[in-house]
Amino acid sequence: MSSLKARAEGLDEYSFEARLYDKVWGRYDYDADVKFLNRVFKKHGSRTVIDIGCGTDNHATRLAKLGYEVTAMDISPAMLRIARNKAKSTGIRIRQGDLKNLAGIFPKDRFDAAFMLGHVAYHLNTDRDVRTFLKGVRKILKQNGLLVFNARNSTKIDEALLNKLRLAHTETDRETQIVILEHNLRDPDDRDTIVWRPIFLIKENGRIDFQTREHKLRWFKFKQLKRLLTESGFRLAAAYSGPSGETFNEGLHADMWLVATTP
Repeated sequence: MSSLKARAEGLDEYSFEARLYDKVWGRYDYDADVKFLNRVFKKHGSRTVIDIGCGTDNHATRLAKLGYEVTAMDISPAMLRIARNKAKSTGIRIRQGDLKNLAGIFPKDRFDAAFMLGHVAYHLNTDRDVRTFLKGVRKILKQNGLLVFNARNSTKIDEALLNKLRLAHTETDRETQIVILEHNLRDPDDRDTIVWRPIFLIKENGRIDFQTREHKLRWFKFKQLKRLLTESGFRLAAAYSGPSGETFNEGLHADMWLVATTP
């Protein structure tokens, strides 16, 4: 089922991905991300933090172990069921909701810092979505609050990876074999948006499953994001290419990691 159809029917559009998330994407170096966040949070004196779009809780649990007071939220109930399992005995508070309704989910909470990694910004498909998200973040941050998030640089979209069927990922363990094929293309209505079309072939406990998915993933131009931040009352404090802390260069780097502050 496509994400658009799932949304229209009021279903959890990420329930299938949640089932596979840690098997397929769990080997990502979350420790490097958390080291980066820890450096930034210490520099700005942040202790109460919120993980927006937490998925299965791989960042939040690590931060809680470092002593941060962590709140984690995601739109997907299926993701959060896994997250709650991981968060046992960590003190993490978990909430379900849309990142475009932060003030509604947290009407009285105020955090030192908010972060949104894993390219959750992919799902802010329009400038209006970005402004709504940033307005909500400002409302839940304390004075001199901090926002850290990453996004993909649209000037580095690789045309060679589009409009063809390609093998994207394989994963094998004792019980499960997973093959992911992709056929991605630019959205005809917005050339900075990639229509991600993975095809999942899964053999699990002797049973074979076949699933096709579709999500629209937005990439951004750096100047565009900087302008939207400024218009929403944020000041861009730093831009990096990733958790290593290398300064972002639009002509070189596909990822941008932005650190912004409120007045």
